[in-house]
Amino acid sequence: MLNSKYDGKEVFIDNFFMDRFEVSQESYEKIINFNPSFFVDRKRPVEKVNWFEAMEYCLKIGKRLPNEWEWEWAARSGSTSKFYWGKEDPELYSWFKKNSEKKTQPVGQKIPNSYGLFDMSGNVWEWTDSYHETTGGKVLRGGSWRNSMNAMQSSRWITSLPIHRFHYVGFRCATSILPTSNN
Repeated sequence: MLNSKYDGKEVFIDNFFMDRFEVSQESYEKIINFNPSFFVDRKRPVEKVNWFEAMEYCLKIGKRLPNEWEWEWAARSGSTSKFYWGKEDPELYSWFKKNSEKKTQPVGQKIPNSYGLFDMSGNVWEWTDSYHETTGGKVLRGGSWRNSMNAMQSSRWITSLPIHRFHYVGFRCATSILPTSNN
């Protein structure tokens, strides 16, 4: 069990495993037989999926969506700074408004965080399984290609109703069981 403090509250996180990459269009289409993405390219993250579709994909491969605290723990990868890469050049780690050419980019092209996870900031916001009690809606983490550098902070989040689809929102899966594949 992992123990950490977020925004002054103590959070307990059971052991879990996070996929290394955002779900690509190629992977999504292989499992769901459909590619809803606006920026079509099999190596880019799938987007324009709502929360229910993201959950369906994860369940079909024997996984689940991470909760928001698991997501932040994985993104920070031991860092306590605003950005998991500290003071290094953000363009080496993240796709955001300044370097994305106003579109998603193929997954895994930037330097991973210290846990070996790619695109934990930028490219697409990622659905989580958490519901935000104050604002309502499901919590999304990570920032996207259309956001400023400020949205790339490990602690940033937004919410959306789970029925919505956006060309800047995708997801990655997690599991509490040791995975058999290397996603």
